[in-house]
Amino acid sequence: MKTLTIIIITFLASCMNLQDSSNDLIGKWECNHKELEDGTTKSVDAFSGEEFEYSCDGITIELNSDLTGSDDNGIKFKYQKKDSILTLGNRSYVIEQLTKSQLVIRNYDPKGINISNFRTKFSKID
Repeated sequence: MKTLTIIIITFLASCMNLQDSSNDLIGKWECNHKELEDGTTKSVDAFSGEEFEYSCDGITIELNSDLTGSDDNGIKFKYQKKDSILTLGNRSYVIEQLTKSQLVIRNYDPKGINISNFRTKFSKID
């Protein structure tokens, strides 16, 4: 009986923890850092030869509890979180870190055909 009680309590606690991490997504997020998957933050323009730094360009997204979202340009989209994959509209990302104040996502390409996979870091501003 003790074993069954421990198993039930553990199961319920893990379900509550899973729900909490999904709730952490809800809010307004501002991009503050963008880099390649390997950590590279700069590149060289192929035409001019000038070095530039990868930029978020002030990207802000807002995720609502009804699984809808919008960006700073007013574009609306649906989002879904399944395991560690976050789908924003028609793009998928791997969630590398999710806390109440920090979100780190990396481009997800199941076919492996993308030349560049970016890691984007967001801070909650809401």
